[in-house]
Amino acid sequence: MVRFTFACKNSNRMKNLLILLFALAIILDISAQGRDVNKRTLEQTYSYREIKLSLRAKIDSVEKTAYFKDEFFNAYLKNILLNKKYSEKEKVQLFYLMQKKVGYAFVGIDYVPPKQSYFTHHAGKIFLNQNTKKYLAPLKYKVSKLLQLVDSNIKKDAVLAGNALLLASMLNDLETGKKLETYSQSTVIRGSKNSNIFNHYLCLSASLVQNKNITDNLIKNLMSFQEECMLEDILCAIYSRDNFVTIMKNYILAEKNESNDLSIETALCALEAKVPKASVQKSIESLIFEGRELWKVQLCKDLLDGKIPYNYALSKEDQLVTKQWEGVAQTIYNNGVMILNGNLMEFDPN
Repeated sequence: MVRFTFACKNSNRMKNLLILLFALAIILDISAQGRDVNKRTLEQTYSYREIKLSLRAKIDSVEKTAYFKDEFFNAYLKNILLNKKYSEKEKVQLFYLMQKKVGYAFVGIDYVPPKQSYFTHHAGKIFLNQNTKKYLAPLKYKVSKLLQLVDSNIKKDAVLAGNALLLASMLNDLETGKKLETYSQSTVIRGSKNSNIFNHYLCLSASLVQNKNITDNLIKNLMSFQEECMLEDILCAIYSRDNFVTIMKNYILAEKNESNDLSIETALCALEAKVPKASVQKSIESLIFEGRELWKVQLCKDLLDGKIPYNYALSKEDQLVTKQWEGVAQTIYNNGVMILNGNLMEFDPN
């Protein structure tokens, strides 16, 4: 279900994929309702209502495991982009369906692999997206119509707008970067439909295409947003690039909401990925010394003492972890997960 997220040798990809799929199967078997999703309910989901049957059939015509092979995924996406029979909207929808096959399509729930923090999971996605970006670079693809799709759908279809933005980010740095300077403003994100979805895709895009103006907007959002998962996405975007460690320190010291412990952990997981171990220890000790809230000090002590596995409380030794954004509900069936995010309903099949 989850596209493999480590920068490792190709020979290891399928082996690890099978482990992750097996782990997900165990989770779903334990918590499933003991029945498959109702077909009439399935017909009310986003994919069925918004995407043509012919497009779904095209993606379903290929064995699911093929999409986990980067060489196939990239070549198939390239062929779609070059196929003139598809509109720009249809190309984005096909891209979304391809991501669904590998567990990267997002409507309010993500799946964190075993032994990973949310930051390392995000970093793995960006590694693969960068490879796709390099593969597609020779196309010199015109993204103006993709960005028009973002503009026309940002307030009515966050899935379409977000995927159009991510695809444009893979195809053209300069043109997309200029638009990201606007899209990354808090008022634009807050004004979008399903802002948690749009923010997620924006942060993926900003991880690929970032300049000072975009970074400045992300920092402002980090200090003003309240939702934990949205904060985690912002932190992942900021530290997908080499930005100052003081940004995360200022955020951690300013955070007053005890329930936002995972966003603090994500910040410190980013720190661990960026600096030597000794520097991480000194930074956490500094936070302990400067922190005023007891819960925050204790959290830092627990991280320093290794009491939180992989420095992220959702991490598991041998299981995928379903991570829900605020206000998102899920129902687990034998054959997948039904996700409800406001008025948006979508199904993630096994």
